[in-house]
Amino acid sequence: MPEMNPQRAMVIGVLDGVHLGHQALLARAAQDGCRVLAAAFHPHPQSVLGQTTPLPLTTWRTRSRELRKHGARVIRLDPRSGLLETPAFDFIRDLHENHQFSRLVVGQDFRFGHRRSGTTTLLEDLGAQFGFEVFVLEDVQFNGERVSSSRIRVALAEADLELANSLLGRPYEILGRVRAGQRRGRTLGTPTANLHPKTMLPADGVYVTSSRLPGGQSVPSVSFVGTNPTFGNEARKCETHVLSDPEEGVPDGAGWPLQVAFQSRVRGAVRFESPEALQHQIHHDLEVARQHHADRR
Repeated sequence: MPEMNPQRAMVIGVLDGVHLGHQALLARAAQDGCRVLAAAFHPHPQSVLGQTTPLPLTTWRTRSRELRKHGARVIRLDPRSGLLETPAFDFIRDLHENHQFSRLVVGQDFRFGHRRSGTTTLLEDLGAQFGFEVFVLEDVQFNGERVSSSRIRVALAEADLELANSLLGRPYEILGRVRAGQRRGRTLGTPTANLHPKTMLPADGVYVTSSRLPGGQSVPSVSFVGTNPTFGNEARKCETHVLSDPEEGVPDGAGWPLQVAFQSRVRGAVRFESPEALQHQIHHDLEVARQHHADRR
């Protein structure tokens, strides 16, 4: 059995997005100099149960990175390992035996164990039995409403990037590997890198973005999210154009990783009557994006 550490605190949940609500849990766990453990379920328990789940806001890599930024050591809880069938009592007993935390911090809606039978009231009873403190935090509010991953998804779907970023406490981002495209952007003078992420894309339109290249360099960029209505139906994706001239540090071909952070929305998606009309609009979008990046320097 691991040695007891009286200064170890755990936060537990799906923690998708690592938004302001999750950050409040992490901050409470870290009080009094505690070392923080973040136990996050991945994949989503609902997907393991065969239920429909919304697209995630973060990849496991992004979620882990953000949790570490807030000082936590990350523990992955894989619901495919039988955790979902474990009785509530056994789930907490085993978690405590394995990690010996002296504090457990959860949100009001936290449920655990087989069929989500474990409540926060039971958790407090188990804390008294096993010798750890339980803190059940009230919901974090923003503009009078609860901060949640589902609220962020609604904001992204409704093109309210400002609200989504406020709820996250940082720009929303996607991460993936560049795929080969139709190379239309290069023909139009604006070569793009195409991403089909496994996480949620914001509403269709043009965005001012920042892109992190494989070497770690963060560069100003502009991105289009949508299906290219001017050229007919295509798979929904993100096309990103780096605003350096020339595109210094941008690899050729496909298969390289790209991280895109969405800073502000320029406009919605529009079907243009001709490639020439689209090209004219693209040049305008690029100028808007360049001005935005210049204002932020």
